[in-house]
Amino acid sequence: MKYSLLIATFFHLSHLALADAGLINGSFEDDFNETNGWVRASNVPPVRSEEDAHSGKYSLHSKLKNEFALPNEGHLIQIVNKGIIGGEKYDLTFWIKEIDYGVSYVQQYMINWISDTGQVGNIGLTNFKGGKKWTKISVPKLTAPKDATGVRLMFRFVTGAVKGGSGEIFIDDIAIKRSDYTKEYNKLLKSNPSIAKAIEEGKISKEKVLSGIRSREAEKQADKKNN
Repeated sequence: MKYSLLIATFFHLSHLALADAGLINGSFEDDFNETNGWVRASNVPPVRSEEDAHSGKYSLHSKLKNEFALPNEGHLIQIVNKGIIGGEKYDLTFWIKEIDYGVSYVQQYMINWISDTGQVGNIGLTNFKGGKKWTKISVPKLTAPKDATGVRLMFRFVTGAVKGGSGEIFIDDIAIKRSDYTKEYNKLLKSNPSIAKAIEEGKISKEKVLSGIRSREAEKQADKKNN
């Protein structure tokens, strides 16, 4: 009976209509091209590098050095038009390793929530800081505006107008994901009393069901990427 319930659980999970932002190539394992999602901009854009990585073989590397008293700047941008659910909370996470953090140097992220008609909200340029070792940066529970259907994420690396100003960083494993799936979980239990009973009796854990929901969403995003 226990295994039947497990099978039933994941059978129903596979039919849940879930959504997530689904950043493309957040680990930079794929080379940059017209379909990989990332756009690099400004006068000294960051580059894909195999010099260091948090996971896999590649990361993104930004290295700025002012020869004169003039600023240098690099941007990393990705726009995801679909996948955001208005009113839901999302977590932005990424890993960084700072090599050089000069006096005039600034590193920031910015989020623009978007819909079919344009921008519907934003989180302005926000500084972040890590350390000499790989450090996880977490920005939890960002609430998408009710009309949002997508997101524009930008990272900005910039030096001030100071001769010798500098900054260098590696960034990897960037993700924007739903903070929780409570609504889908409750819907699943309501429509499947046998699963609710199995959880109540300790035959399957709530954490395992939620993990199944998250895993199924990851599979869906991978399928979208490959199709």
